[in-house]
Amino acid sequence: MSSEIEALKKLLMPVLENAAVYLVDMELRGKPNSQVLSIYIDTEDGITLQQIADITREFEGILDLEDPIRGRYRLDISSPGIDRPLTEVWQFKKNIGRNLRVTYNIEDKVSEAVGTLTRVDAQNIWLEEKNKEVQIPLKEIKKAIIKLNW
Repeated sequence: MSSEIEALKKLLMPVLENAAVYLVDMELRGKPNSQVLSIYIDTEDGITLQQIADITREFEGILDLEDPIRGRYRLDISSPGIDRPLTEVWQFKKNIGRNLRVTYNIEDKVSEAVGTLTRVDAQNIWLEEKNKEVQIPLKEIKKAIIKLNW
């Protein structure tokens, strides 16, 4: 992670902590004077538009005052969206009952499971897959995404 992103996180995290909101991801992309700072935030119950609007106002004030990004840039703050991978225990807990596609390591090979997330603890998730339960250690998950039933 770049030192610029780390500095931005340090600057903005107190706002998120005060609002009980998680930082899911932050990226600064583009060229100087046309960069985009994208910040993805969420809560255990799901982020609301009002929360995003309130946090956006606070971030704009801090960024205007501190001016940590050289030149012009656009600030985009949003929920992580359905296609962003799940990485944290709280994200898995929030999605119990949903279908997931999980790629994970098992015995030195990559495997995939698709099923309904039934349980989560600090070390594992459990998926109901074809009438059997699959236990997957969180530390072995390479990628976990919500699988929509279209």
